[in-house]
Amino acid sequence: MEIIIPINIKSHQEYVVKPQDTALNIGSGDVEVLATPKLLALMEEVSSKSIKPYLPDGYTSVGVEMNIKHLKSSKVGEKITIDTTFIKQDGRKLFFFCEAFANGEKIGEGECNRFIVNKEKFGK
Repeated sequence: MEIIIPINIKSHQEYVVKPQDTALNIGSGDVEVLATPKLLALMEEVSSKSIKPYLPDGYTSVGVEMNIKHLKSSKVGEKITIDTTFIKQDGRKLFFFCEAFANGEKIGEGECNRFIVNKEKFGK
């Protein structure tokens, strides 16, 4: 089954940094600021949600390749926004450009790639 997703789907999500999101809590560092793994997870979440309405029943997408830069720290309680754009499709591989902002400044950017899979067959 060929699944075609429309190019240039944009998605936006706001998020407030919580204590459990910090590098200290996650174990990726010893400071109480937004952890890079959490920033990446948020970018994946927004990317995934953006194309979900275009997938047939029984299909989903999974993260397969990420290349992001975490440019600036964000403190607990700070509101961040994640913006994603679906930029390209190569068969079942999907390519997204992601950006994160806080207080009007870019705090992260990069590419998150996903792959369309059949839920029933995946992981077997």
